[in-house]
Amino acid sequence: MDIVLLVLAVAGICTFAASKKTAARIGGLVGFVLFGAIWLMTSFAVIIPAGYAGVVFNRFSGVEKRVLPPGLQFIMPFAQVVYPHDCRTQSISFNNEESVSSDQQVVHTNITVNFHPRIAELNQLFQEVGFDYSDKIVAPVVREALKAEIAKQAVDRLLANREQVSQAIRDYVSHKLGERHIDMEMISLTNVRFSPEYQAAVEAKQVALQQAEAKRNEWQKAKVEADITRTMADAEAYKITATQRALGNSPDYIRLEAVRKLNPNAEVIYVPHGSSILMPGTVPGEKAAR
Repeated sequence: MDIVLLVLAVAGICTFAASKKTAARIGGLVGFVLFGAIWLMTSFAVIIPAGYAGVVFNRFSGVEKRVLPPGLQFIMPFAQVVYPHDCRTQSISFNNEESVSSDQQVVHTNITVNFHPRIAELNQLFQEVGFDYSDKIVAPVVREALKAEIAKQAVDRLLANREQVSQAIRDYVSHKLGERHIDMEMISLTNVRFSPEYQAAVEAKQVALQQAEAKRNEWQKAKVEADITRTMADAEAYKITATQRALGNSPDYIRLEAVRKLNPNAEVIYVPHGSSILMPGTVPGEKAAR
């Protein structure tokens, strides 16, 4: 674009110098001034948008140490080229990322990482890696951290230690990206899934545990019922023993036992204490014949 403007400006001054017609000379002069002014503005100045920073490449000395902030910046035309770069938050998501646990179980995970380049070190990042660092640096580091941490955990402890695993991945990724002039903002580990075979085994184990718990509850119930029955039987036995002991100490009961021994066929009539009875062959109020 700068070269096109320069050519148009040169063409305008040439027309102004070579033409003898007044209109052509005026048109050539206007073209030279207009395109020359635009060329000067675009060659000597560059506007860095908000949220961006500019890396300056010098055709004679290479990448310069300074990084241009947002706003209007002046440069040397032809000698310097500015490469603006977005320094706002960037995000990469990995879906269904496969890892292997310490007990050789396949684990699938979704992971998202947010990051941004360090503005003060943008020139070093551009010189060492370029601006495609998300594919060259960030993605490999995240995958490496995920696989390394999952490999340290047994699959049955992975969900319980999820926060510990996430923190370890966060620390590793933050350290590695920091070495390459990138700041990690956030990393999220979500939707941890296991192989269908392992999920089926876990479900079968849960069913077995539930059945065992039901059997244990039934056994506990039977034990409680047996204890209640035993207690009731003991109470009844104690009651019978106490009754027998009380009757054994009664004179009337002793006489009754004596009668039963003398005449086992004797009929015994139990009469409430203090009540009167009618004997066979007697009239009420008369004494029985002796």
